[in-house]
Amino acid sequence: MIRVLLFLLLAQATDAAPIVVKDLRASWLQYSSDHYLPIGPNESPDIQTIYFLVKGTSFRGQYLFVKNSENMDLFVNGKLIASEKKILLSIDSIANLYSSELFFGVHSEDDIRQLTTHIISSNTSLTLTSMEIIPKPSTFFRDYAIIVSAILLIFLLALYRTNPQLTLDYFSFAKIFSVQERNENLLTSRITSSVNLLFYLFCALLTGFLLSAVFHSASSLFVVAKSLEIRSVGGGFLMWIKLSSFILLLLAAKLIIVLFFSSVFNFRETVSFQFFNFLRFILFTAVVMALLSLGYFIFKGEQPAFYERIIILSLMLLSVGSIMVLIKLLARADFSFFHLFSYLCASEIIPLVIIIKIFF
Repeated sequence: MIRVLLFLLLAQATDAAPIVVKDLRASWLQYSSDHYLPIGPNESPDIQTIYFLVKGTSFRGQYLFVKNSENMDLFVNGKLIASEKKILLSIDSIANLYSSELFFGVHSEDDIRQLTTHIISSNTSLTLTSMEIIPKPSTFFRDYAIIVSAILLIFLLALYRTNPQLTLDYFSFAKIFSVQERNENLLTSRITSSVNLLFYLFCALLTGFLLSAVFHSASSLFVVAKSLEIRSVGGGFLMWIKLSSFILLLLAAKLIIVLFFSSVFNFRETVSFQFFNFLRFILFTAVVMALLSLGYFIFKGEQPAFYERIIILSLMLLSVGSIMVLIKLLARADFSFFHLFSYLCASEIIPLVIIIKIFF
């Protein structure tokens, strides 16, 4: 008896009717005399092919369910995509592959009188055919982003516990635009101390993570991103390590450049101050990128051009940082403007131009 009840419950769940959002029968069209003419809801079309239009933006998260008593061919915008008796398609996935205006055609050599075309809810309990038209969207990048965000947050908390004052000064963005800074000699005196090296590493890891997110979302817009692609969580971590290592090398090169040209232009006393200010601007730019990307993600934006604008904005902020260095050096050093500008070109502007060429 129990087996019979279980069998009946299973059969009922298997044959459960879909939750119909809209019946597309009233939207059927037939092609006649070079025109698409509507088929009345009370007509029994004695034809082999019907057409109907679906706007993807009107049925986000819903599915197109097409069923017939005989085999049928389903076309989307003139392209054959399936040949079955029963077909289930995600409207969002098809719209992403083709366009928001989806023009469907259904053709059957035998009969379409039993044809049903419905928009159904995503909550429908429905047994599908063995053919999987649209695979379930992968969540590997979301998993990668959550894990890396947790790692960076733990790293930042550890830095704060190690040296709260230095941590607060690195993230004191108001001092970036201040010509006169207080207590800066104590905080910037040892640029190669162990605590500062940990901050350099955190800065590289944070920037590498943000760039990996930008490259994943808009890889076609950046030359450097075409050889970098994330297809799994492990691939995401590998890209993160590569980008972070490259950024760490750039920071080391920046420090060597500043040390060399400060000796040539007699700016030895400003090396620590200048590099410390540069790292502040890197962190400020990274925080701006993170907040804008997070806001865009919350509002479900999907335009790759947005991430290109973020990179352009970041490069503009770094350019502003070079201008602020010039202003601060004018207030600190007793040299002519031409001398200061020459030093700035060698230590700030030329490296910035190289970074811009890497992206574009």
